[in-house]
Amino acid sequence: MTETTRTNRFTLLFFLYFMGSSVALAMVPAIREMSDSAYMLLAQLISFLPPMAFYFFYTKKDIRQTLRLRPLGWKNVLLILSFGISIQPVMSLLSYLMSLFFPNPVEQSIEGIQQSGVILSMLSVAVLPAFLEEIFSRGILLSGYQFLGRWKAALVCALLFGLLHMNPQQLPYAFVVGFIFCFLVERTDSLFASILPHMIINGTTVVSIFTQNAATAPLEMSSSAILVTLLVMALFSIPWLAFLLYLFLKVNPPRAELCLTDENGEAYTERFLTPSMLLVFLLYAVCGILPYLSR
Repeated sequence: MTETTRTNRFTLLFFLYFMGSSVALAMVPAIREMSDSAYMLLAQLISFLPPMAFYFFYTKKDIRQTLRLRPLGWKNVLLILSFGISIQPVMSLLSYLMSLFFPNPVEQSIEGIQQSGVILSMLSVAVLPAFLEEIFSRGILLSGYQFLGRWKAALVCALLFGLLHMNPQQLPYAFVVGFIFCFLVERTDSLFASILPHMIINGTTVVSIFTQNAATAPLEMSSSAILVTLLVMALFSIPWLAFLLYLFLKVNPPRAELCLTDENGEAYTERFLTPSMLLVFLLYAVCGILPYLSR
């Protein structure tokens, strides 16, 4: 069994467990009565920790090496913090474009998050997802797909990160930011390069939710006005993002890529589209897209 095939099988098992545990939790009356943030906190712990612990128990892989638990250095911390803030206009534009076709799950949970309190909401929306989702996506998966090649592995991990959100509204911007996170991790060889901006992006969402009130709410704007505003903000942010990328590349020169050859002396690569991965796509289509199309 190749490393890619094994990673695909784990991904399928993870998605099955992820969806199954979510359904099971929703059926427990005591859990349904919890606040939204408390429910999200518990659901994430139950959905992520057991399968990831099983992965390391089964594969016997070194946790520190697989997850790239290495320090970033102060220059990278500053650059990545700036990136996490500056990328948000582009993400907001992509999110708004998709919300024209599919409901935004964040908007639907605003009231529940506000009722949960700032600290609990920050833990459940910003801190815990940043660690758990990055350990799964840019840790386990990015390591498991290394024989696809660096860029293909990044694209695959970004796609699976988008599918993990289980709704079409979040897929495009999750894919884009997921690919960038893979690049940051590859260049720094540290998982903290994706945990940090992930936490900043989600934390900004929590702050914006708790700073919204009737007195500070913006005037009603038409869809076209909102779109133009977001587009202008995104365009203005791009030159600054390009400058941050330039500085990041200077601080983090490219590292040598793992180059293996087959028996013919050609570059060794593995096949990504196995039956397990096709089943993952089918699960997403049935559970992540059809419920929205049937509304």
